[in-house]
Parts: sequence; C-alpha cells; structure tokens
Amino acid sequence: MRTLIIQLPPGPAGPNTVYPHALVQPEREPASVRLQWSGITLLPSADRQTEVLVLLPAACLSWHRVELPPGLHKQASRLQAALQGLLEDRLLDDPAQLHMALQTGWKDMPQPWVGVCRRQWLREHLQALEQVGLQVHRIVPEIAPGAAPLQLLALGDAQTGWLWAAHPERGVWGMPLEPLRTLAGRFGLSPQELDKADLLAEPAAVAPITEALARSAQLMPPGQHWLNAIDSDWDLAQFDFRANAQARYLKNGQKGLSTLWNSPAWRPTRWGLGLLLVSQLVGLNAWAWKTRANWQAEEQSWARMLKQSFPQTQLVVDAPVQMAREIEQLQQNSGQLGPADLEAMLAALGQALPAGTAAPSQWAYQSGQLKLTGFQPAASEQAALKTALQAQGYLLKPEGEGWLMSGSPAKESTP
Repeated sequence: MRTLIIQLPPGPAGPNTVYPHALVQPEREPASVRLQWSGITLLPSADRQTEVLVLLPAACLSWHRVELPPGLHKQASRLQAALQGLLEDRLLDDPAQLHMALQTGWKDMPQPWVGVCRRQWLREHLQALEQVGLQVHRIVPEIAPGAAPLQLLALGDAQTGWLWAAHPERGVWGMPLEPLRTLAGRFGLSPQELDKADLLAEPAAVAPITEALARSAQLMPPGQHWLNAIDSDWDLAQFDFRANAQARYLKNGQKGLSTLWNSPAWRPTRWGLGLLLVSQLVGLNAWAWKTRANWQAEEQSWARMLKQSFPQTQLVVDAPVQMAREIEQLQQNSGQLGPADLEAMLAALGQALPAGTAAPSQWAYQSGQLKLTGFQPAASEQAALKTALQAQGYLLKPEGEGWLMSGSPAKESTP
C-alpha cells in the first residue's frame, strides 16, 4: 500500500499555500522518497490503495509530560478536560484553543507525553485537504520523544536549517543552525551529552553541524526522518479530530494486509502459508481419491456377490436393492413369509403391543404397509410400541386418524 505524506506548513491554510509532500511506495526505500512542493489543488490524488498521512512540523508542536489521575482511563469523557487543567500553567495560550494528543499506550505509563498544537490551525488545514478529496487517515509528529537516549537531527541547509533533539525524558526541542555555530552551549546539552548523542544530518546540513559541534555527523538521506515518523506508533488524531476513526482503522487493516503480502520481511511467512495451503489441498484430494476408491471397491464387491448369487442378473444398477428383491422373490416362490407380508406384520405387532393395550379395531394391508384404525394407545405405550417394532425392523407413525406400520427401515431408506 502506498503512503501519501503531506507536511502542514506553519502558516494558515489558503489557496496559495504550498504543501511539502512525498508519495512513498510499499518498499519504503530512502532513495524512493522524493520530496515535492505544490499547491493544495495540485497534490496527488489518493485511491483505495493509498494511505494519507499528515505530518505536523516539529516547530508547530510542544511536548509536555503529565501525571494523570488514577482511573482516568475509565472516564474518557473527562480526559480532555483533565489534560487542559494539568497543562494550563505551562501553556502560553488558552488550553481551550489548543489541541492535545496523548502518547500511544498512555494507560500503562506513569507519565505519558502530550503533544500540543494550535487547534484552529490544524482544523483549517484538514478541512482544506478534505475539500480537495484527501481524507486523512492518521496525523503524526515530524519528530517525537524517542526511545533512544538522545538523537540529534540536522535538517535543511546552513541558512534555514534547524538542529532538533529528541530525548525520551526531556522531549523535543531545537534551534536554527545559523546561530548554533556560535551559541552551541545554549542548546541545553553538555559536551558529554553531545558527544554521546546519535547525530544525523541531511546532506546540506552536514558541513555546518560538523563545524558547530566539532564532531562528524552520519549522513541521512532527505526524507528519511519522514519515514521514521510514519513508522512510529504516534497518532495525534484524537478527541475532536477522531471523525475519521473508522476510516483509519479500515486503512490500517488494509495496510497490514498489504505489508503481509508485499514486505520482504514477511516472505518466509507467505511461503509457509502457501505450503500449508498446498499441503491441505493435496491432502483433501488424496482423501477424496481414497474415499472414492473405497466406494467403488464396495460397489464392485456387491455386484460380484449379486452375480454369483443370482447368475441370471444381466444388468447391475443398485446391487443391494436388487439382491433384496431377488431374496424376497425367492421367499415368495418358496412359500416363506417375508417381513413385508401381512402375517409377519401382524405377528410382529402382536409381540410388540404392551400388556393391557387394546388391539386395533380395524386394519388395512397394501403392499407391505399396514394401516391401523380405532387404535389410540397412551403416550408411554406409543413409545414402547415404536421401540419394540423398530427392534423387529418396522416403523410405526401416525397417519390421519390412525397409524401406519411399514416394512424394514433399512429397506425403505435404501435408494
């Protein structure tokens, strides 16, 4: 899934506002991140396979650590008011005019970070993007308090660039590169901390930051810190800006499936799933083949038995049924009673009737079925009678005002 990153400019939204942006392919290789600048109407369009992310500049965010009251995570409606109360003394503007967003996983943290920016500024830019058909799925900070002890990022060039510091305990702060050459000590870090920090710099900022700090910087491709930002778990779309939460969840699901399908890191998993599916298909086909072979062998065995027992049979369609008919015909020719004859059915009924149960007053026999009328046994007697007849191979079921006794269930169920 592609990702369209749009960085909001510090100024207000307008028809002539220029937005830095980049269209990142699923591979997310640094060389493939090409930063561009264009007006809002010339921004790339986004289809279903494109995730739209808004990047808040580091200069437009302030960071604060708060200690939330216990149990506040169970009262989501009071969370925003609690944050405004906790940060009221630390902010220069009215908290009601600011947007605040908590760090992901804040419920399990004693002092989570809170990112703060101007609410109206953010709302105007998001509305402007929606008007041109760009639905924002996630809002991320350009630089956020990281997990590393200290990271220094030199962005831009010697005249307009900034040096930013990201610390897990002290937050994010920065200053322009130009004064830094002479005011390095005012950056708020001791020489020892500067020496131990990870120093990354974009190509145009390598020379000035090396001169200012008297140490070499690791070269960072332009746009690399954008990739680091969108790979973080930060999402500032909280409280009033959660209108598109469902769309973000859907896009996150699509993003996860796209990563599973395309990412090289998941290639062994994809191979494993593919082999599992292939093995299942092979196993099912083998099981179906074995079942069909067993069924065909059983049919052939019945056919051989039928022809051996009754050589006059020329065509075998259903061997068990044909064999049952031949045996019944033999019984009739020899004068023996079959289970479907009237005498046999009456004998079975007489044996199955519970003691003290009145016999049917009328019965009618036709083609292996005996209809009993004037016969209304009690519920307990009905159950006992059905069980006894079933043991002898007969069925008894109500029909109209009487009961119908039929031949062997095995014969009736045989196609």
